Amino acid sequence: MNLRVLLASIVFISGSAVSAQADSLKTDTLVVDNVVFAGVTPPDSTELSFSWEEEWIEWCEQSSCVSSDTGLWNVVGEPSLALDTVVMKERLAILDRSSELDLRWNPVAHSKIALYVKRRKQGLGTMIGRAPQYFPLFEEILDREGLPLELKYLTVVESGLNPEARSPAGARGLWQFMYYTAKAEGLRIDSYIDERKDPVRATEAACQHLNRLYKRYGDWYLALAAYNSGSGNVNKAIRRSGKKNYWEVRPFLPKETRNYVPNFLAVVYLMEYHAEYGITPKKVLPGYLGIDTVMVEGPLRFDQMAAMMDLTESEIAAYNPVFRKKIVPGPGEVWPINLPARHVPDFIANVDSMRKYLPELTPEIKYEPEPVYYKVKSGDVLGTIAQRYGVSVKHLKEWNGLKGTTIRVGQRLIIHGDPSKL
Repeated sequence: MNLRVLLASIVFISGSAVSAQADSLKTDTLVVDNVVFAGVTPPDSTELSFSWEEEWIEWCEQSSCVSSDTGLWNVVGEPSLALDTVVMKERLAILDRSSELDLRWNPVAHSKIALYVKRRKQGLGTMIGRAPQYFPLFEEILDREGLPLELKYLTVVESGLNPEARSPAGARGLWQFMYYTAKAEGLRIDSYIDERKDPVRATEAACQHLNRLYKRYGDWYLALAAYNSGSGNVNKAIRRSGKKNYWEVRPFLPKETRNYVPNFLAVVYLMEYHAEYGITPKKVLPGYLGIDTVMVEGPLRFDQMAAMMDLTESEIAAYNPVFRKKIVPGPGEVWPINLPARHVPDFIANVDSMRKYLPELTPEIKYEPEPVYYKVKSGDVLGTIAQRYGVSVKHLKEWNGLKGTTIRVGQRLIIHGDPSKL
């Protein structure tokens, strides 16, 4: 079956990413099932005390991948047995028995679960409602690649299941790939295409990347930590700790990464047991009965398509986030276009007429070179760098927000230069 057809129920809408950057646990050491948890104390079975850093909320509100709409939560009444350790242990044990991942109870994950349930600030209800649109696709690809199916929950932590999600650091898409990582995994990113936003291609690339990290560390949670912060930070933490178990390495990881795996475990748990905590799925916006895929040769603009279909340009763009400028590139390239199934016959019948609509505006796509990044070395000046890459000092200053010509060793400059010299 064509994987793209599995997108039949997808309605691309923006939402909230499930993420937190608070680490509220006290600095003791706890051993649970022969695993050492450094820097934690066990929670009380009925009440947890934790501090809450508001910085992440501010970050979320400023980030386009997160909505501050409190209506995203659908919590009915007070959570039942929300912080009962015994019940939580039993439920996690059930999940653990059917998973390759270690999903046993631990106090760090318990604290995160309590945080999510008590604060009700995150859109977990929306994520649960959105999951059926994406999880069947993720599960098929994860199963094909031989990876734990629970890794699908990473997309909740990373992007809130929003293919348009973007972070201030530049990560994009459901799996939040950074530019260079995405390119290394074979994703196409240029002026017109960003496959980080393609649910199929991005999931395939994420599987490749995660599999490579697991082979490197032999520990799934160290692999997830490396996915979040990069192998360099994990390698450094391993050297400093002298250990190779995630929970023992964790205190030596960057702060945001120390919270990454506990957030993941909390999401796994609450996505499975949300009803027991009074969290109900929030229905996604009404969509079409299904989405189908049509192959089309470019160039073709979305406004040309919309002019002869009962769809707006924005709706077409929502179904096809991979196209950065609402243009199907060409000529000589064939691309899959996602459309509501009921519109496919009209599209096929009218595609030739679409090309003739406002033909003077139909672009002959000329691919712009990707920018390069140059790390300033000792002795470098803007003039020599500009000459080397066939650009002007004025442009170098504009691209990098420089008021003067002073640069420092180690500074990274972005350069949009002559492609023959890049």
